[in-house]
Amino acid sequence: MGELDHYSRLVGDVYELSGDPRQWGILLEGVTRFIDGRVGQLAVFSLKQQTKPTWRVWGHDHNDYKTFLYRHATEDPRLSYILSNPGRVICGEDGVDPDQFRASALFREVVEPMDIEHSLVSYFAQEADVMATICAMRGRAQGPFGQAERQKLGLVVPHLRRAFELYALLDEAKAKVGDIAAALDIVDAGIFLVDAEMHVAHVNRAGETMVKSGDIAVRQGRLAFRDDRASRQVAAAVALALAAARGEANITHAEHMEVSRAGDDAGPFRVSLHPLPAGEGSPRLATRSQIAVVVRQPGRGGADVARRIQTTFKLTPSEAALAAALAVGASLADFAQQRNVALSTARSQLKALYEKTGTNRQGELVARLRESLDLSLV
Repeated sequence: MGELDHYSRLVGDVYELSGDPRQWGILLEGVTRFIDGRVGQLAVFSLKQQTKPTWRVWGHDHNDYKTFLYRHATEDPRLSYILSNPGRVICGEDGVDPDQFRASALFREVVEPMDIEHSLVSYFAQEADVMATICAMRGRAQGPFGQAERQKLGLVVPHLRRAFELYALLDEAKAKVGDIAAALDIVDAGIFLVDAEMHVAHVNRAGETMVKSGDIAVRQGRLAFRDDRASRQVAAAVALALAAARGEANITHAEHMEVSRAGDDAGPFRVSLHPLPAGEGSPRLATRSQIAVVVRQPGRGGADVARRIQTTFKLTPSEAALAAALAVGASLADFAQQRNVALSTARSQLKALYEKTGTNRQGELVARLRESLDLSLV
């Protein structure tokens, strides 16, 4: 294999393997051979030893090198020179007097026995006291690394830096995604994050239970219902909700609908649609997620709805009864007649609901109540 082919393959390995320390040995072999070294090291560690190093070595016994790294690395007289040259590729021994270095205990006890006198080093990431380094070493017989080897490593280091930055960002994003997924899992409604074509990007725990029950399915990656009419109904509603989010249609953000289930005795699902924000920087469980399809099981009675609303907004029992009636579509006059109370009393309760829910109009209040029923954790 020619040098150009070797370099091309090596760059591919950098982006493929840098994110997995278990694969660093393979990566190190390629880098070390490319610059004619005998031993290679890739490490991320704390200068104050507050965190345990993540490192791999190629070309030397792992346990012997581990002893050097854990016990002697911070005693290396070359270290200050290395740290004063961030982002550069340097020969570590250039920063020390060779006679003094060879007279040191580190040289006698570590460097000479391991035959790693000459080093080519770069550290390419630093945050607080943490740094990442790539280092190739070889013994006295091979001699110091020259300009040609330095240029070769200089070709690789920028790719290593970008790869490590990329994987650091991915790790951070995964942590955020994990937090969001955990939050969705404690919601008792089924939540399906989908795109405009109903491709499923994420399902929370309650949604997985619904899928196992058989009334809801993920077919060829798409959200579907056992009743084909229900599938078409939800797909059409998703398209309309996304159009509304783009300003091309006008519907209530958390509009509810009943979705039929297969079987004569099966009550309908209650479904609401919530377009997801598309702004940059928002943590996304998947880049294709555009809308959350929230599905609730049937069979929740008026008393249960009232209890959930009362707990969510800290309402009185009479306020909660009115809120539950409004949430399922009753008018203020209907509620007053059914409860045998004066319309003025109902209006006073409505005013209290506005204050406690942070709303100003009845339509806004109903949307807020319905949204709370979908996302309440009670």
